[in-house]
Amino acid sequence: MIKLNCGVIGLGRLGMKHALAIAGRISNARLAAVSDPVCDSRKRLTDQFPDIKTFEDYHDLLDIKEIDAVIIASPTTTHTGILLDSIKAGKAVFCEKPLTLDSNEIPLIESACREKAALVQVGFMRRFDSGYMEAKKRIESGEAGDPVSVRSTSRDPSCPPLEFAKKSGGLISDLCIHDIDLVRWFLGSEVSQVFAQGAVLMYPELGAISDIDHADLLLRCQNGTLGCIEGSRNSHYGYDVRTEVVCTKGAVFIGTLHNTPCVVLNQYGENRNTVPGFLDRFEQAYVREIESFTDTVLSGGQPSVSVKDGLAAVRVAVAAGKSLQVSAPVNII
Repeated sequence: MIKLNCGVIGLGRLGMKHALAIAGRISNARLAAVSDPVCDSRKRLTDQFPDIKTFEDYHDLLDIKEIDAVIIASPTTTHTGILLDSIKAGKAVFCEKPLTLDSNEIPLIESACREKAALVQVGFMRRFDSGYMEAKKRIESGEAGDPVSVRSTSRDPSCPPLEFAKKSGGLISDLCIHDIDLVRWFLGSEVSQVFAQGAVLMYPELGAISDIDHADLLLRCQNGTLGCIEGSRNSHYGYDVRTEVVCTKGAVFIGTLHNTPCVVLNQYGENRNTVPGFLDRFEQAYVREIESFTDTVLSGGQPSVSVKDGLAAVRVAVAAGKSLQVSAPVNII
C-alpha cells in the first residue's frame, strides 16, 4: 500500500491527537516528523514512537523533501504564516481553523493557493461527524424539503485557559466559526449579513483580554435563508453542541448530550452523564477528516472542505466581530 508521508506542526491537544491518529490509526499515512517549540510536547510523542523525527522549528520539517503533506495544528495566530510557508514548500496542507484572523491576509492565501495549485483542507471536523454527515445526506435527498433556516448551538463547559484564549481570536473566531461553516454547508449559500451580540457573563478574566463568554449571531444568506448561532463558554453541565435545520417539509435535528446510552432514575429525578468535551464528542470525526485528507492527496482529488470554505467562514467571523463593536448588522462583501 502506498502511504502518504506526513508531518504534524504543533503538538497541543489537537495536534497530538492528529499525530497519534496518523501514527497508529490511518492505514494509508505514515507519520514521518513533527515539530513543536516545546521540548516536553515532542517527548510525549517520541516516548510512544521513538523513530519519528522531531524539530523545534517547523521550517526544518518543511525542508524534508520526502514529506508529502503537513497537518497544521499550531496556535491560531501562527496559522497563516505556517500555511503560506507550507504551500511555498510544495506540501499538501491540512490546516486547523481558522486559516487567519485578519481579513487582509485572505488575498495572500488565495494568491498562494492559486499560484501553486495547492491542495489545502480546512479542519471543520463537524462535517465528518456521523450525525452531521447523515443530516446532510437526508437533506440532500429532499425528504424534508428545502432547508430554510439553521439554528446551531455550541456551548463549552468552561472558560478556556487564558494563554489559549489570548491567541485564539476570541469566542466567535474560535468556537462560532464551526457553526458559521454549518450554516453555509446546510443552506448552500454564502452569508450576506451578520448581526452579533455578545457579553462577558461569567468570566471577567476574558473581558480583561477583550474576549467574551457568550455570543448570539443572526445570519442572512444570499439566497434568503437564515441562520441563528449561539456560542457560549458557560455550559457547566457538559459539552453541548446541537444543530437544527428547518426545511419546507420538516426538520432535521443533530446532536445529543448523552455520553453513554444510560439513564438512571431515582428519588432525585433523572440522571445521565453528558459529553465532557470536544475531543470526546468528535473523536471519530477527527480521524475521519484526516483520513479524507490523506485519501484526497493520494488520489489527486479535491478536498471536501476547501480554502474557499475556510476563508468564507473567516469573512463572516470578522464581520461578526465588527458587528459586535458597532451594535449593528454588518454586510459581508
